[in-house]
Amino acid sequence: EHDSADENDFSSHLPGAQRADDGSRKSRVEVLTMQVAFSPTGREWSTVSTEGLHVYSLDDDMIFDPLALTEAVTPAAVQTNLREGKYGMALLMSLHLNEFALVKAVIEDTPYESIGLVVKSIGRQHLGQLTQFLSKCMEDSPHVEYYLQWCLELLQTHGVYMEKNRGKYLRSFRALFRVVQSRYADLKTICDDNKYSLQFLESQANLLLGE
Repeated sequence: EHDSADENDFSSHLPGAQRADDGSRKSRVEVLTMQVAFSPTGREWSTVSTEGLHVYSLDDDMIFDPLALTEAVTPAAVQTNLREGKYGMALLMSLHLNEFALVKAVIEDTPYESIGLVVKSIGRQHLGQLTQFLSKCMEDSPHVEYYLQWCLELLQTHGVYMEKNRGKYLRSFRALFRVVQSRYADLKTICDDNKYSLQFLESQANLLLGE
């Protein structure tokens, strides 16, 4: 204890000096990190260390709710609900697990005529998350009409609430809008090419008939 006190006194009161010793250093606590994992969206990541579980996000409104996860919420349980036709429950469980591949599988396994009922079963706390997943799924999917039906049902059912809270859903709205606009541009190019090809074939057929 005496040596420690002398050392502290020496570091802060050097003879003839007006300030503390510039060579003094303070050591920080070392933290051992065991595992790091990123979310499917890439906007959140978490780490397990000797200090506990740490969750980081690029979004200020991100809320980590571990109470929503129980031993019953598993990928196997999601598949079971899908086989039993409980599409709403399967989607809710997959959103809790927040795994892109699992959410996409549930969305695409939902029958077209059941989309409206499934969307109505989604709580407000999952609207932004579902919108983000829909935009990501639609990016490279050939089922454009199917995903547009999801978007239509989502906006018809929850659009008024989402409009009143537009600040909360602005990022997910923008992501969805960009994807829909991109797919529209792609399809417009294809349709225009097909239209010109049909017009050419029609003109050629008319010339042959005229001869």
